[in-house]
Order: sequence, then structure tokens, then C-alpha cells
Amino acid sequence: MKNKGKFKGRCVSRIIYATIGVAGMAMPFADAAAAADDAAGNGVVNTAGDSKKISFKDQDTLPMTKNVVSGKEVENAQDGYADAIKNVAGVSSNNAKGSANDSVKIRGIQLNLFTDYRLNGGLPITGVISFPTEDKDRIEALKGANALMFGIASPAGIVNLVTKRATDKDINTLTLSGNSFGQYGSAVDLGRKFGDEKQFGLRVNLAGSHLENGVEGGNGHGLFGSVAADWKATDRLSFQFDYENYRKDVVEQASVSLSPVNPKTGTIPVPRVPDPTNLLSGTWDIYHPRTENVQLRADYKIANDWKLTGEVSRSHSERSRLQDRIDIGNNLVSGWGANNVSWIHNNYTTEFEKVELLGKFLTGSLRHELTLGVSSTDRTTTTSTINNVQPHGQQQNIYNPVVLAPPILPTGPLAYTLSTGNNTGIYTYDTISIGARWKVLAGLRETNFTFENQVGRTTGKTASPAIGLLYDIARDTTVYASYMKGLEEGATAPTNAQTKNSGMILPPGVASQAELGIRTTFFKGVTASAAYFSIERPNAVTDLDTGIFANAGTNKFRGIETTLSADINRWWTVNASGQYLHVLQNSITNINGLVPENTPRFVGNFSVTHRSPLVQGLTLTAGTSYVSSRFINPQDQGIIPAVTLFSAGAGYATKIGGHRTTFQLSVDNIANKRYWNSVTTGTYGAGMDRSFRFNAKIDY
Repeated sequence: MKNKGKFKGRCVSRIIYATIGVAGMAMPFADAAAAADDAAGNGVVNTAGDSKKISFKDQDTLPMTKNVVSGKEVENAQDGYADAIKNVAGVSSNNAKGSANDSVKIRGIQLNLFTDYRLNGGLPITGVISFPTEDKDRIEALKGANALMFGIASPAGIVNLVTKRATDKDINTLTLSGNSFGQYGSAVDLGRKFGDEKQFGLRVNLAGSHLENGVEGGNGHGLFGSVAADWKATDRLSFQFDYENYRKDVVEQASVSLSPVNPKTGTIPVPRVPDPTNLLSGTWDIYHPRTENVQLRADYKIANDWKLTGEVSRSHSERSRLQDRIDIGNNLVSGWGANNVSWIHNNYTTEFEKVELLGKFLTGSLRHELTLGVSSTDRTTTTSTINNVQPHGQQQNIYNPVVLAPPILPTGPLAYTLSTGNNTGIYTYDTISIGARWKVLAGLRETNFTFENQVGRTTGKTASPAIGLLYDIARDTTVYASYMKGLEEGATAPTNAQTKNSGMILPPGVASQAELGIRTTFFKGVTASAAYFSIERPNAVTDLDTGIFANAGTNKFRGIETTLSADINRWWTVNASGQYLHVLQNSITNINGLVPENTPRFVGNFSVTHRSPLVQGLTLTAGTSYVSSRFINPQDQGIIPAVTLFSAGAGYATKIGGHRTTFQLSVDNIANKRYWNSVTTGTYGAGMDRSFRFNAKIDY
């Protein structure tokens, strides 16, 4: 499969013309359906520019779990999307605090770099950098069957980032932010509607920051810019355009490799946690990620209850890094170990197209919300990895680090390996309302895929059924059940001493998820939910005997997830969430019946918010989070201990010179606890010391 390279403008024309053309062909059928609805007294109107789409992704009334983070939680997320969703039930970190990039798990499963982050419900954006939140209206954690509806995606969930758009009110906002480590930055948010009928909208976000992540000498800078444009061409036809460009240049901390197995006990000793503020690599270890996203969408209102949408989009990411790992072997007391540096270059390009027909109609007493669609995704990846570029015999001490000489980089052109993937899906989903209390979801997606890496070419066709049932016990209480099977993107082999095929991307595999849940607002001011889920997916690990990273059987995840939000009175609000997870590996190898690495049995969050009756505009918060102990590798040969962290914050909203102004101050890890935050692909990631963050936002 060839690399498509630059974004093809002709694709934009094709999809727009296709959207309008298909709309014209569908008009007679849709008008008849709309007339039937009107005759029945239905009369639901959805204009082409509505933000509330007639779509299966509008899951508030579907048998699935959806967590939405918006407002202050997004505005205060200085460290990217992961900071915004950290208190969502079932979400846990998968890398070291202070990292230049984010990596999270949902329901115990790490999100895939290529498929599990979406922009505005469509374009898959590659996660090589902490996704900025300055231009985001909300961030959605779409779990279980939600995710599989997007085609090839994780069965646990995806993260959908929804951009801000121009509103009827002009927007002029300046934000200043910083932290106690010395980081500072500013952001500008401008929004306008213009034209004789306000048919044009423009939202521009610009941000720049000096980065300090808590590691001494681990500084850098970041830049971000975005444009969201809207055009309501007619009463029926509208367009949305999004452009994002963001980059960082920041020093990357080294990680600590697992020690060898003790032959007497069969276990791996876990070292004590080093000071996370000490730089274990060097100021030469600079991570250079860049991402550019372009998305164009057309919406055509065929009739009152029928709409056609089309999208064409492209995401391009690249990064270069010096990945530094320190192997202390059995020197757990002294902390001395060999320094190993790999020079890695990656280029990722994803091109995505989609056309959907969405509508509502009646068949007798049954009310349907139908989605018919076709989508295509082309992904091209090139990778260059050169191991052991550090000076010969270089040593580092993780407890008392020394200044390291920079690596010796080879000259001449780099050799890249190529990986390509294409998948095309045809799908239909129908939500059928039966009376006032019952809803049934039925759907089917057929995916044709072609995948090619340095080992060979894989092709296949998979039918992915989806079925769900929802019953309103009362107006304020709903129970639901769902099941879906689909394809999940293959894992990427890690770069470490144990893995011989580092960087290799595996072919897609089949995954499934079943869920049973309840949602209620029965008690005044209280919103609660609980869900039981069962997930089965391929298990990719490095074989310790052969050193080859490959699929080795499956993992089965079974868990219970709960959330609670309660307004005690007008001054106090309590929020709590938790997840209990039981996971086992099913394999013919020695990991059969064991727990996957870095998978906690329990994660939980609890917070209290107080709105002061004495000082108008003052809000105080306090919270705690808990992550249980985790195994350090698929062989369960060691454990990092459980950790409980405490946080607090204060916010104040007022007017200065007639301008609305808000101030936010928060502190993380109040007790200044030293802890291992994660352990994955053979390395430990340390949690960061106590940190203070602040921002001020002024609306002009």
C-alpha cells in the first residue's frame, strides 16, 4: 500500500459532491418518511447545523456507558486530556508523571496510539503528544460498545475530543497559567459569528508555554494553534472545518528497567522509588513531537428527521526521541546501572473518510433512529530505531545521578520500516423505541481490512454485531444491557532489552464486550450509575524465551464500575467513582491464569466541593484517589504497592473592571508521597512530588 503523503484536496470535493448528490437521491424517500412522521404527530426537527446530532453516538438514552468532562475540569487541565479525565471511573494512568506524552487505561486496557483517540467523533488522531485542551469544549470517555461502534477500536473505550465552536456571543478570553516548578504559559480564545445572517462562525485558539514538569533541567516549550470554522450555506446545508497544529520540545526523563529474576525465589525485586525531580537522562534528551489535524465535515438536512453527513480528514504526527532506560540489574541498594539509549524516529499519517445517513421514522407503533454509514481509514507508519547510541560503558545512578555525556548519533540517512493499514466499514445501527419504556439497539458493521508490516501482509473481513436493550423502570431510573464484537488495532512492540522486534505493529484482532448497567436520578440532586462489564481481547506480550513480541492468547476482563454525584445542599457536592476489576490471561504459555502487568484490582476517586455562602464566587475542593497494587510483568513476578493520593483546590470568580475573571489554584499529592505511578513494557514510571498549579482567566 503506498503512502498517500499530502492531504488530497480532491477528496474534499468528492465527499462534498457525494453528500449533496446522495441527499438529492434520498429526498423523495425522506420526504415521504417525514410526512408520515408529521401525520403521526411526531414532528421532530433537527437542522443541519444542530450541535445535537441524530446519531447513534448520542448515547444518553442508549445501553452504554458515557462519561463527559467539560467546563472547569477541561479549563484547568494544564497537562492535557489525561489530566481532565483522571477522575472518570475506570480511568488510570499508564506512564510516569511529568511525561511529555499521556497514556491512560480504561477498564484496565491501554488505549491504542492509532485508533482510540478521536476528533469530533470521526478522525483518529495519533497520540504522540499530550492532546491540548485549550480548544476543547468537552472530552468524552466512550466505553464498551460505544467504542466498537467507531470501527477498529479498543473494546474498553475511546477518548473523543470535541472542539469549541463560535457562539451567538462574541468570545474574547485570555488565560494565564503556571505551576510551582516554574512552568508558565498563556492562551487566547477568540470567537465570532459574522455575515448578514450570522451564517459564518470562527473560533481561534492560540497558546504557548514554557514547560517545567518537575524534573530539574527537564524543561522545554510548547506551541498550539487551532481554527474551527462554520458556514451555514443554506437552511439545509452546512459545513464545519477544524485545523489543529501543536508541538513540543521538552527534555524527557529516563525510565528504570526491571531487574532480572531471582533464580531462588522466581521473583523480581522492586527497587525503592528514586527522587522523581532528579534528571536521570540529560538535557540532550529532548523529545520532539508534532501533530497536525485537518477535518472537514458537511451536513445536509434532507427533511425534518433525515440528515446526511460527510467527513474527510487527515492527521499527521511525527516524533524523534532519545529513549533512555537505566538497567540497574541487582544493584537495588547502590542504584548503579547501565545506561541504554535508543534513537527513534516515527511518522504517522491517517486519512479518514465517512458518509452517514441518519434519520427517524415510524413502522407502526415502533419508532426508529437509524444510522447507515460507510467509512474508510488509511494509516501509514514509518519507524527508525537505532539502539545503543550511548557512549560505551556509560553508567548512571538512579538515586544519585551523574551528568551523562550525550549519545553518539550515527551520520547518514536513516533506515525506516514501513507499516500500512486500511480498513473500510459498512454499517447500520437502529435504535427502536417500543412504547414509552423499552428501547432496542440492533446493529451490524462489516469491516474489510488489509494490514502489512515487515513480516508480511494480512487481509480479512469481519462482521461485528451489536445488540442492546434498555428499559425505563421509572422516569428517573433505567436498566440496560448490551453486547458487541469488533476489531481492535494490533499492539506495538516496545523498545527494551527483552524485545527483539521493537517497533513492530501487530495486525488487528477480534475483541468483544458485554455490559449490564443501571442509571438513576431517583433521589433529588443525586445521579448514580453502576455497570458490570466483560471484555475479551487479544493479549500481546514479549516471550521471555524468544524475545518476540506477539499475541499470546487472550485477556478476559470482568469488572464493576460505579459513579455517584450528590448535591447535599446548595453549598456542598460529593462525587465518587470506583472500579473493581478481575483480569486473567488465557494462554498456552506460562502466563496462563495470571494477571496482566500494571492492571489494578481496584481504582477509586472521592471528592467534596464547597461553594462558600460567605464569600460569593469562592469554591473549595478536596479529593483523594486510590490505585491498588499491580504486577510488574505478565509473569506476575513482582508487585508495585498500592497508592493513595490527596489533592485540594480553590476557585474564585469575580468581575474586574466589568470583565468576568476567574482564578484557580490546586495542589496535587499533598502528602508529597514517593511512589511508582506505573510499570509497563519492562520499565517503571515514578510519580511526581507535590505540585501547585494555578491559572487566571479573563473574559473581555
